[in-house]
Order: sequence, then structure tokens, then C-alpha cells
Amino acid sequence: MRAYEALVILKAAGTEQDVARSAAQLEEQVKKLGGMIERSEPWGRRRLAFRIARQQEGYYQLLRFQAPPARVAELERLFRLNEAIVRFMILTEEELAPMLSSPASRS
Repeated sequence: MRAYEALVILKAAGTEQDVARSAAQLEEQVKKLGGMIERSEPWGRRRLAFRIARQQEGYYQLLRFQAPPARVAELERLFRLNEAIVRFMILTEEELAPMLSSPASRS
């Protein structure tokens, strides 16, 4: 198992319950593929820098999880097929480490 972090932007349309249901569905997809959720943080609704798929706002959800490396490609496929997801990015801890230790992130 390997540690990953996923930042997912969900469509902000609908009620808060709809968004919470979509976020819970993300966690279920990770678990179904043999992963384990370490932390799930809702970052809330934010205005997007530019319009994506006719959306001006998105609901940000941060997931930290562990999963078998061979199953991450399947998770990415499931995220692409999920119509509630506007954008997502999945990084390993190694890919994330340089971003966290850069001088720009300290200020």
C-alpha cells in the first residue's frame, strides 16, 4: 500500500446534502478498490479561477488515503466517469513532498 492525496472539485449545484453524498461516494470508491481513508477534509464551496464544464463554483474535497498502486489507475477511471466531479488530481507523498517544502509554500 502507498500513501496518496487527492484533491477533488465537485459540482456545487444542488443542496449541501447532495454534495456531502457525492463526497461520501468518493470515499466508498477508494474503499471498494482496497484502499483505506486516512483523512477526508471538506474545503467548502469556492469560486473557480475560470469556468470549467459550465461551472463557476466548485466544492473542494481533500482525501488522504492508502491504496495499492495497481488500483490507482482504476480509481482515476472511476473519477473520470463520475459526473459530479469537475476536476481531480491524485498525487503520491513523494510527488507532494517538494511542493510542501518549497520556499513559496512557507510564506
